[in-house]
Amino acid sequence: MIKVYNSLTRKKEIFKPLKDKKVAFYVCGPTVYGPGHIGHARTYIAFDIIRRYLEHKGYKVKYVMNITDIHDDIITTAQMQKTDIFVLGNKYTKLFLEDQKKLGIKPATVYPRVTEHIKEIIKFIQELEKRGFAYEKNDSVYFDVSKFKDYGKLSGIKVQKTKTGTRVETDKYERDEAVDFVLWKKAKKGEPFWESPWGQGRPGWHIECSVMIKKLLGEQIDIHAGARDLLFPHHENEIAQTESIAKKKPFVKYWLHGGLLMIEGQKMSKSLDNFITIEKVLEKWEPRVLRMFVASSHYQSELNWSEKNLLQAKKNLERMEELVNKLKTQNAKRKTTTQKSKQIEAIMRKARKGLKGVMEDNFNTPEALAGLFEMIKAINPLLDKNEIDEKQAKKILEFLKEIDKIFNFIFPYKKESVPAHVKELVKKRKEYRRSKQWQKADEIRKQIERLGFAIKDTANGTEIKRK
Repeated sequence: MIKVYNSLTRKKEIFKPLKDKKVAFYVCGPTVYGPGHIGHARTYIAFDIIRRYLEHKGYKVKYVMNITDIHDDIITTAQMQKTDIFVLGNKYTKLFLEDQKKLGIKPATVYPRVTEHIKEIIKFIQELEKRGFAYEKNDSVYFDVSKFKDYGKLSGIKVQKTKTGTRVETDKYERDEAVDFVLWKKAKKGEPFWESPWGQGRPGWHIECSVMIKKLLGEQIDIHAGARDLLFPHHENEIAQTESIAKKKPFVKYWLHGGLLMIEGQKMSKSLDNFITIEKVLEKWEPRVLRMFVASSHYQSELNWSEKNLLQAKKNLERMEELVNKLKTQNAKRKTTTQKSKQIEAIMRKARKGLKGVMEDNFNTPEALAGLFEMIKAINPLLDKNEIDEKQAKKILEFLKEIDKIFNFIFPYKKESVPAHVKELVKKRKEYRRSKQWQKADEIRKQIERLGFAIKDTANGTEIKRK
């Protein structure tokens, strides 16, 4: 019996999907105007593990993650780079999906893009307007929070009469107060736009998730997940929009919010010079180490990114690898005694029961890891004394493979011969060598080597192979 902490009710609840053994799961995806950062990695790895555990339990999960490809930040970045929003969006969507793959995250069932759902967004806003929840002002359309009596039920923020009519046009805002928010924004000079009943413009940020959830998952879903900083205003506004016209309520049964990632105890920020991209961190740390690092903390907890914590995750992963290698090479001539066989079965039974108990208590991954290390501690002495035969070793390995379908860090990933991003570095190095920029070429060579590849220049060209 799985229990999840529901941000809406502020308590743990027994997980019971709307449809037996089928789970409609929506995760707020990236705004594609720059490379993904380690905060994204933490959030998406954590929810990947939750999804995997639900599938491990036999649930059929439809996992939807949106791609926000029209937004204030995208427009600003595109203008600065003198490029088109679609070129920019496609570039960083591709990078995001590549990062997800490298991090061992299962692909979503669907990755819907906002710009592919403009007609549905306009229709949704028209329905809100028709029912009196939306109004037009200066050619933009706003949601009237005073008309939705349950506004604030997720965040606890109250609607103040004195604030009625106060409007915000930006996609994101920091004010901790209920204000009317934009649904459709009038296009400014030089901005991309779509035709609508309210003139040329584009959708606001919050409306997209309401529309895409309804289209792809239905009027009610089981799980809506995202980082904690999306709880207000984004998720609060989603509830207001959707439940104003929904026939069924609540539109989300369980709200799951992940804790934030801190860098050496500080919030990640470009101004503090501690902004770390996924691409950069993968130059130094193996994806499996990052997954171990994320799993070492409960998904709701604040997680501190530090060299010390990452080294500990690496050390923990090496302990698991050591056990796997011992089991793979176990070839004892004498069979395991009946007594030892029973002891091994008891160790695995305890580990399986312990894993089930803690993972079903709101997906407690740190306790799950503690149980696995307890199992390793019990099995290692038997291996060292050569008291586990090949048959028993295979049973333990099968158990670990079963567990790894949830965590995806115990066994190494299948290695590509030479990944596309490494080939691109080789190409860049070749260009630097051709123009005799030897220092830059050497820096690229070191980067390639940090990624686990050996590079050699020969008379026939450059050879590269995995170390």
